[in-house]
Amino acid sequence: MTTVNNFPKLWLKLRRRFLHYLGFAIKKPDWIFMFCFSRIHFIRYLVQIIYKEKMIISYEGNSIFESLEVDHAVYTLKKEGIYLGINLPEPILREITEFSKHLIYLGDGNSQFSFNITDREKVEKRRNKKFITGYNFDISSLCPAIKNLEKDPKLWEIANKYFEKKPVNIISRIWWMFVQEKEVEERVKGVFRFHYDLEDYWCLKFMFYLTDVDIYSGPHVCVRSSHKKKKLIYQLSLLRERDDDDIINYYGSENVLTICEQAGFGFVEDPFCFHKGTIPVQKDRLILEVKFTLNHYE
Repeated sequence: MTTVNNFPKLWLKLRRRFLHYLGFAIKKPDWIFMFCFSRIHFIRYLVQIIYKEKMIISYEGNSIFESLEVDHAVYTLKKEGIYLGINLPEPILREITEFSKHLIYLGDGNSQFSFNITDREKVEKRRNKKFITGYNFDISSLCPAIKNLEKDPKLWEIANKYFEKKPVNIISRIWWMFVQEKEVEERVKGVFRFHYDLEDYWCLKFMFYLTDVDIYSGPHVCVRSSHKKKKLIYQLSLLRERDDDDIINYYGSENVLTICEQAGFGFVEDPFCFHKGTIPVQKDRLILEVKFTLNHYE
């Protein structure tokens, strides 16, 4: 019954993204192989064995995360797929927050809908469209604090030890999640359903709240240990999204982690874990992401 119910969602997603996937596959044939097979646990670990380097690279230099214990973070990541408490120092948080006020964002990631945060409502009215998200990609060159964050030796060391190979730093991005008064469109509901990402065989995302986040302002939700424990049908299905009931029944509600914290709070996640965004209902949420992968497909 579940397969039958999921077919319309799968068809809608394939129809919407087919040309994008086709174009990307033509330019990067190794990407399509990764996208098809990295969802299988055996393939992920086989790639890690093949890529594994005999010597873990030592990263020197001062980290802004003085109290961060790298080995403990890596141990927890391997066990649970997520590690909490990589918090931004107050001066760094202030610099990035101030920087974010002057950026141009793309409404729902669409370059046709650009806006400054102060004039978002005017742009929405002119476009007759309520934005769900506002993205700014690859912003490190414009902000010294984010540039330093990308180069932080402890973040690189965590990624290196988790991958067991020198990582590639792909991209940093800042994005807003805006309060919604109505139900969101079907085409974007996937972000708000449990899913896992396939951006590489191994990937880590360091995420930092830039606004206070409570249960009403779009907290991130992650399922502990789901990066290494998936039903075979989850691995073989083309559909990466799952309903809440499916997740809770299989993993248990005690392993579903809703992250509500103050601005500056950070965490690192293996996005192969089941995770989801939640729709803000009272206050907009702003977050910074720094992503590490094994390969550079973009």
